[in-house]
Amino acid sequence: MTAKPRVVLTNDDGIDSPGIREFALGLADAYDLVVAAPAIDMSGSGTGIGAFDPVSGVALELADLDGIKGYTVAGPPGLAVMAAALGAFGRVPDLVVSGVNAGINTGHSVIHSGTVGAVLTARTFRSKGLAVSLAQSEQWMWGTAVAVGVAAADWMLRRNGGPHVLNINVPGVPIDRVEGVHWADLDEFGYFRVANADVTDRKLQFVVGPSSAGSDPASDTALCARNFVTITPLNTIEPAPFPDVEATSIWRP
Repeated sequence: MTAKPRVVLTNDDGIDSPGIREFALGLADAYDLVVAAPAIDMSGSGTGIGAFDPVSGVALELADLDGIKGYTVAGPPGLAVMAAALGAFGRVPDLVVSGVNAGINTGHSVIHSGTVGAVLTARTFRSKGLAVSLAQSEQWMWGTAVAVGVAAADWMLRRNGGPHVLNINVPGVPIDRVEGVHWADLDEFGYFRVANADVTDRKLQFVVGPSSAGSDPASDTALCARNFVTITPLNTIEPAPFPDVEATSIWRP
């Protein structure tokens, strides 16, 4: 009998967030599922694994996600993914799934997202990765995001070859109001657009909103705002082409 694919589910909102619980319930029947996520909200942690002592390790506790066994890790989602890839929870994952994140992760600023960072970390350990984020709405449409995410996980596990990492953003609408599905370019940046430093008040403040009023209509931000599910394949960090000059032009011993 063929073993079910091993899927590791994580997020950056923390083990108690509703998004990871709903996603776990959607994935549990079809896959050999392991949940491993931060004990607290670690949003904005990117691909970070945090500071830890490799000898004494980090705190690890069991968690119950409506009957599904999980682990809470005292660190960001990248640390949980690295631990899974090194065999801490048994078989190494065929796929790492991250989400469902409360709020979209669009644009080039996804490099700062713990949701996306987790799946980029997975790829550095040769696993496939799927990040799923949901646009905010008056009532969170977790069911829409889970339906899209479970279908995407199945597609990635059945497919040989790439893409190896997908970033999916789901509009915050009932599933019958989704306009369609699009491959999408990354927006120019994302949602943080203004920063202000007030030394007198000792505060550094950020304004959250679209990075520009004239977003590219083919971008993930613009398409998701029009109620399309957006899918963006991502690469991990790769060397850029070498300049057409000798390296000694920078420094010569």
